[in-house]
Amino acid sequence: MRILFLSLYPIDDPKHGGQLRSQGLIAAYQRAGHDVALAGVLGSEGYAQTDGFVSYPGDQRLSSSDLGGQGNEDYGIAKLFAEDPDFFSALSRKIKVKPDVIHVEQPWLFDFARKYVGTLADGHDIKLIYGSQNIEFLLKKDILQSAAHPDWERLTQSVLELETRAMEQADGVLCVSRHDEDWVRNHTATPVQFAPNGISAWVSTDEGVSAANNVSQQKQFALFCGSAHQPNVNGFASLLTGGFGALDFDQRLVVAGAAGYLISQHEVLHKSPGLADHLITAGMVSSECLSGLLETTHCIILPLTQGGGTNLKTAEALWSGRHVVATSVAMRGFEAFIGAPGVVVEDTPEGFKKAIRTAMQAAPLMLTEQEQSARRVVLWDACLHALPSFVETIVARAS
Repeated sequence: MRILFLSLYPIDDPKHGGQLRSQGLIAAYQRAGHDVALAGVLGSEGYAQTDGFVSYPGDQRLSSSDLGGQGNEDYGIAKLFAEDPDFFSALSRKIKVKPDVIHVEQPWLFDFARKYVGTLADGHDIKLIYGSQNIEFLLKKDILQSAAHPDWERLTQSVLELETRAMEQADGVLCVSRHDEDWVRNHTATPVQFAPNGISAWVSTDEGVSAANNVSQQKQFALFCGSAHQPNVNGFASLLTGGFGALDFDQRLVVAGAAGYLISQHEVLHKSPGLADHLITAGMVSSECLSGLLETTHCIILPLTQGGGTNLKTAEALWSGRHVVATSVAMRGFEAFIGAPGVVVEDTPEGFKKAIRTAMQAAPLMLTEQEQSARRVVLWDACLHALPSFVETIVARAS
């Protein structure tokens, strides 16, 4: 089959969970022998210009209230590329293949895809797969309410309508958690496939460990990895507020990823005594350095309090074999590992910080070969093994 994969981000140099999931999905299709072409719209100015992608439309173009304004660029792009003829044509010209299947990752380009299929003489033969990463309208509601957006109700409803169209009008829907799968099945008769988030196994190198030691100052540390996605920052701030005595004087909390840039400017550093003294914001790091940090950390924290779907960083933490302190939101989709060796779940600031302190004072976690093997289910091969046959069955029904 020829599969067109549409998204709001390239995957050549993945930095956040959406890019890593897209990379995993495309690899699963390719392992099954299918040809995959990637196209879309760059969802922010932070992405480098990439073949097959239309440039980011620009903050000024997306700032109108009709398109949702600041913080709603994904929804603005959805409307712009489905409704504006010039933008619709710009993305259409990026498509160089005649696909059998269009996989739309997240709902933002689904209306574009439907309209694009309608412009083709034999478009009725093209099947649409909606790749859901979470229940988008609930996440949008959380983000907008946290930001006190004056138009949060209308925008949340608009995202729900877009998401519902994608579920109802797709030929198949992928869900990342059983919770999301149940929600989709209750709202549509469209075939649904459980396709959880996973990770690729990594191998640390001497260079990566050396880079990690430079970041951590060779001190014992807890690690938080996160993109600049606002829920990452909100969770960190809400759970580490109120004073930070979870670490000894010679221990550190390393934040890797773009979340660190926002956290370093957040008021929680002034409102939580002791936090700034222990914090190291590494910012964006190389994949080698990240592997080194995962290899040398004593504990990984997952302070996620918002959003649906599942968290790729949770899979990463479980595979690392290190102590894990997580919230119940972060463990969504990985509930089977709650109570596993080294995994502690706490949802209050007091409990979360106490769990960090307990983990950091404990001996390094040593999993048995059997315990580590049980965690292989978090790798992409295991998570997406049923994806190709699900899509192949949908295509075969039409032939």
